Amino acid sequence: MSKRKESDTLQGSRLKYISSFAAHLVNQTTPKNPMSRIWRTRPHTRVEGVDGTRMVDGAIMSGVNATQKTYHIRDVLVPFALKKDKQDRTKAVIGLGKYVCELFKAQPTRSFVVGVTVLESSIQIWQFDRSGAIGSEPVDFKSDKPKIEKFLDLMLCFLTCNKELLGFDPTFIEAQDRPAVLRIKPQNDVNQELEIEPRPVFRASGICGRATTCWKAHPSGDKSQEFLIKDSWQPEQRPKEGEMLRIVTEKKVPHVARYHHHEDVCVDGRMVDIKSHLRRGADFQNCEKLTDKEKPADLNVQNEFINRVHRRLILKDVGKPIWTVDSPLRLLEALEGCIIGHQALFAAGYLHRDISANNLMVNDQADDPHYRSFLIDLDGAIHRSMSNGDDGHTRTGTKVFMSISLLRGRNPHTPVDDLESFFWVLVWIGIHYPKDQRNAISGLASWNQQIPKHLAGIKNEYLTAPCDLTNLFTAQYCEKHLSDCVIRFAQLMSNQKIRVWKYQRLYEEILSILRQAQGKLREQETLREEEKLRKQETLREEEKKSRTGKKRKKAAENKSCVEKIQRKAA
Repeated sequence: MSKRKESDTLQGSRLKYISSFAAHLVNQTTPKNPMSRIWRTRPHTRVEGVDGTRMVDGAIMSGVNATQKTYHIRDVLVPFALKKDKQDRTKAVIGLGKYVCELFKAQPTRSFVVGVTVLESSIQIWQFDRSGAIGSEPVDFKSDKPKIEKFLDLMLCFLTCNKELLGFDPTFIEAQDRPAVLRIKPQNDVNQELEIEPRPVFRASGICGRATTCWKAHPSGDKSQEFLIKDSWQPEQRPKEGEMLRIVTEKKVPHVARYHHHEDVCVDGRMVDIKSHLRRGADFQNCEKLTDKEKPADLNVQNEFINRVHRRLILKDVGKPIWTVDSPLRLLEALEGCIIGHQALFAAGYLHRDISANNLMVNDQADDPHYRSFLIDLDGAIHRSMSNGDDGHTRTGTKVFMSISLLRGRNPHTPVDDLESFFWVLVWIGIHYPKDQRNAISGLASWNQQIPKHLAGIKNEYLTAPCDLTNLFTAQYCEKHLSDCVIRFAQLMSNQKIRVWKYQRLYEEILSILRQAQGKLREQETLREEEKLRKQETLREEEKKSRTGKKRKKAAENKSCVEKIQRKAA
């Protein structure tokens, strides 16, 4: 027997064993109170709703009937991963983790996921949350009756418990035949109910981290007013973004998303964090840590527990990422607005520190021109008084848009670094959007995989030869005036003395470059529009002459016909 067939046979026998327990529990239910969940095992069936091909050994699922041949990732509640022997424990957990990653993506209101690994006759329960994963002691479910009863109790819990115990956020109130709602109490102390659009407008990937998720929402019964709900898991010591935005909004800072409400999410009067709420005070700090021996640890990432708090922020401004604009002129207009917002934010006391293509927004329908482009995401922002302390020296931001200085770790984070990030956002959009015009061999897609110092060298070469970047621009952005703007911007940012300039001068220089390019693009658009009108007028004149000629020809034909009739009559 081949190793593959032997493995499949062992796996199949264990799945049948677990299935027998599930069937026993289901058979105990009455027709009046049937279970809404089911145990499914189709280890060779592709799961729908995920990128690529992914299969799960077994799972507790909801909303699935026993005869259904396929299943969707959104219906999976508790995934099971099987391996043939105990030496494969790490592989089993990693495999389960990959599946959990897809679950978090498909089920955006989930705070944690419970999963099970099965090795020979032992099982381990795992809880995955935004700080990692913790596991139980292995339990041998074939050894004796008490262990079997414990396993039965566990399966019964998975099949019948409320969804909150499986990690779903109870503050999202779900009801049949209507959208989920969220109840908040803003500063005016008037309770407000918001209806949430089911599909998130943004969803961070992965398991560990802030796990930022954003939804559009509107007051119940009033679709004329839109809000953006932002949920994230922030390190507990991190300053609250909501507090910063509330202050910024009170100061009427333009081109920065406006504040409506923020809170630390609470359930049953208790703040939702990972250590005390999700993990219920479990003693996990001194437990054994699993490592993947096949992949060396990233020395830049410390394997230490970070307690995170579930925070919620609600904004009055809703937009789309800047990369969705459809012309060079609109791109530069939006970039100008966001840089004005950055300057005003710094004047109000805060340095953004995470300028990226997803943190610059546009809203062409905004009534107020100050919010047709605006900054979001102050997660990484600090008060300007802290910029020379330890926080100021921490490398913060999105790597592909980071300044060369930050990548090299040479200087504290200042507005100069954020302004260079605006340059890289401009270049990134010019090369990568629209997606259907993207150059497959640009090389910039690999930037996120580069080590910081190597990426700094790559960027430095491009900054001194910006034509190598503009030559990669898509057809939409392949405009001379835009290319000239990029070149001038690059020359400015590569100036060796730029860090001794006053910030006001640097902002003015950059805004001047953007405005001059916009002026030339508008002139170009005017000339094109005039040329278009001339062509239309010429076409109308030609059509008019054609119609006149046809009328004359018709009249001549009619006259000739009349004359023929008259001659015959004579």
